Amino acid sequence: MIILSILSSCNETKEIGPEVLGYDFYPINAGEYKIYDVKEIRYQISGFDTSYYQLRETIFDSIPALDQITYLIRRDIRASESEEWESDSLWTATRTANYLSITENNIPFIKLTFPVTLGREWDGNSLNSRGEVTYYYQTLENPAIDSVSIDNHIRVIIENIEENVTGIDLKSEVYVRDVGLVEKDYLTYKKCTSSDCGEIGQIIAGRALKQTLIEINNEE
Repeated sequence: MIILSILSSCNETKEIGPEVLGYDFYPINAGEYKIYDVKEIRYQISGFDTSYYQLRETIFDSIPALDQITYLIRRDIRASESEEWESDSLWTATRTANYLSITENNIPFIKLTFPVTLGREWDGNSLNSRGEVTYYYQTLENPAIDSVSIDNHIRVIIENIEENVTGIDLKSEVYVRDVGLVEKDYLTYKKCTSSDCGEIGQIIAGRALKQTLIEINNEE
């Protein structure tokens, strides 16, 4: 009886919760919306232009297909809280057992892979025709978000090319358990490298984006 009991316990399969895999870093709830403050800078050879606005992302519908569900995300923008929301674009989110993909302007990117573990790497462009880009997980030593512990957040490094003679490309996103995306921090620009484009070292094109979560709610 003792032997049978031991064998039975060895054959039991432990259920792995979603929090172990990291699914809760991007919870998907129908009707939920998030509002972000956004600062965006557009660089061009004649100078740069800075804009401030708010972005609202709402999960408003879903499309089931085989063993996965694609969620529709309506994106609206407004110049300030006193302005009306205006339609901007439609994105989608698909979470499988192995990854989370976000389709931005018809281009899918793998934003997270599961399980979420520090240092894990993957090709964020494996679902599109762009060149390979290695994403990886990194923690924040000093989270800027109030009341967020080290265990409850993760930073995804998308690009990490420090400034050089041709430009810079730094992109990262921060996700919090039971909340989702709370911050985007993008900085990319190209410099003039020959007399054909102007002054050597001058920024000729690029974009900086700082997106920070300020509100989360559910319309249902």
